[in-house]
Amino acid sequence: MSEILYEGPFKNHIQNHVELKKAIGYKYDTDSRHLKRFDRFTMKKYQNATELSKEIVLNWCSKKPYETQANLCSRASVIRQFGKYLDSIGVKAYIIPKGYFPTEDQYVPYIYTIDELKAFLPKRKNAGTVTNVLTDTLLCLISFE
Repeated sequence: MSEILYEGPFKNHIQNHVELKKAIGYKYDTDSRHLKRFDRFTMKKYQNATELSKEIVLNWCSKKPYETQANLCSRASVIRQFGKYLDSIGVKAYIIPKGYFPTEDQYVPYIYTIDELKAFLPKRKNAGTVTNVLTDTLLCLISFE
């Protein structure tokens, strides 16, 4: 992969941050591309920025209509790490709190009613052994998905 050229107001800081991450063993390819998009964003909207303000961070992290929650969380994580880096070298930076954006909606399992469970069970006169009933029930449940 070719070297990414950063041009915005944080160009030197981004370059140094990426080099540090790579020097300590991170591949940092995807994140460096996220930072390139952030670089273009700040070059366009905050070309005179000298610090990573809350406004810049929250504007960058606003969810796009086409974007998944996972992608938003990824962008927020990258900018959080960049903010921590800036803070560590003495540059004023807003560090978005960890977990600021929830990752995904929590899965809520569906609990079948007794009537639904009865409908799944085989309607045979002699259902047979417990093993057969369990096998038939599992096959019915799997086929409903």
